[in-house]
Amino acid sequence: MQGIARFLRLPESTVYGVGTFYAQFKFAPTGKRVVKVCRGTACHVRGGARILQEVETQLGIKPGETTADLEYSLEMIACFGSCALAPVVVIDKTVYGRMTPKDVTRVLHNGV
Repeated sequence: MQGIARFLRLPESTVYGVGTFYAQFKFAPTGKRVVKVCRGTACHVRGGARILQEVETQLGIKPGETTADLEYSLEMIACFGSCALAPVVVIDKTVYGRMTPKDVTRVLHNGV
């Protein structure tokens, strides 16, 4: 960030402010596989909190964290727009709908 600030001739605090404002900017390495759990209304009503809890338990991380082996990162998303499939988990670019806690193991480790 110091280099960017120098290049743009801006205070480092300004660059940091922009970097922390947007969720797309990361300050730590992201895992090879990104697991996103929907927290939208339909997913919440249909058990999304239990799905998130199971993912946290299996990976040993909380939303915004990455496993020590850099294999997985966990994110919570406001809404995927796939409410008919609620609750929804997206791993990389694959959408998994109508998830149950038992499904979490299957999709995390087998990708099916």
